[in-house]
Amino acid sequence: MVAQLRNENPDIPLAVIGDSQREGCWPTHRRALQAAGDASHHLVLQDDLGLCRDFIASVIEVIRARPGNLIALYTNANAVFRARARGESWVEKPGVCGPAMIWPRDWIGEFLEWQDAHIDRNFAWDTVRVSMWLIKTSKRAFATVPSLTQHLGCGFSTLGLNGRSKVAAWYIGANKSALGIDWSQGLGSPQKDSTNIRPEWWQHFHE
Repeated sequence: MVAQLRNENPDIPLAVIGDSQREGCWPTHRRALQAAGDASHHLVLQDDLGLCRDFIASVIEVIRARPGNLIALYTNANAVFRARARGESWVEKPGVCGPAMIWPRDWIGEFLEWQDAHIDRNFAWDTVRVSMWLIKTSKRAFATVPSLTQHLGCGFSTLGLNGRSKVAAWYIGANKSALGIDWSQGLGSPQKDSTNIRPEWWQHFHE
């Protein structure tokens, strides 16, 4: 993945955030967010992803379509199939799937401050923290249709978190480019999916 990104654009700032101390998902994700530079948007990618062809140029087009929202480049939402049937390029979900997220840079500090105040420090799941923030602050998040990334580690989870639910509903493919997709399709009224936050996870949230 890193080699592809470097090959596509060697001038794009790229930081690899490791977990040498085995701190887990959330501390590592937090450091990845804190690594944001001066660009208008910050992309966080997990290390077990496959990327479509022309990935960086495709991401730039996606950002131009929705510069003011958090965007997931991966989703397994059922709404993808409805959007695909209608020829639309977006789904909206109260929450996000986390392997590949584009952040407006100005949102990052707000999110980190909010979650410090409202979510238990020892709660492990980074994506759920982001989803809770989106829901509680009425911020909208969207996912591309198709997904521009695929979760390659879906069958090798050390926690047993494997299965079809960890695979993109529709991945464009490693050998296909997302350049030329009309991101205006479904822009104004995207298909909506329900949240997948488990009720017990809300026990870690505090007003």
